Amino acid sequence: MHPLDYAMQVELQGKKYYVEQAALMEDSGFREIFQGLADDEERHYQFVKQIKQSGLYDYEGSTVSHNVADHVDDHMADVLGGGVSNPNYITIYQQALEFEDKSVDLYNELARDATSEGERAAFMMLVREEEAHRTLLRRVLQTLQRPEEYYPHL
Repeated sequence: MHPLDYAMQVELQGKKYYVEQAALMEDSGFREIFQGLADDEERHYQFVKQIKQSGLYDYEGSTVSHNVADHVDDHMADVLGGGVSNPNYITIYQQALEFEDKSVDLYNELARDATSEGERAAFMMLVREEEAHRTLLRRVLQTLQRPEEYYPHL
């Protein structure tokens, strides 16, 4: 399978996963995080598809890091103040983090094996995007696992 085809497949799997997780979230803030990640994966898919079809490397970056991450602290304080209603959230975030870890590893590998500088740069951009997802997921997961460290007043 061509690396770009494989990357498109990975991005569609990521989108599907995040949409499914968003549907499981009882809390609108958690749903918003996963929907933002799903939207990013769709943008990544369209970016890779564009490269494959036209060779153009224009990309508008992630919005989840800006739109969602800015509100994580406020949202988490509200959620944790009322108690996390679903302990499966931790498991879901751990699985999402594992997915992003695998994506980063994959795109690093594809960048190393790229046949052109443009392709290598595109895979490295995807590495940066998935690393931003990882950072966001780690932040939420750490807060869920150790809320007293982040919100001692709870």
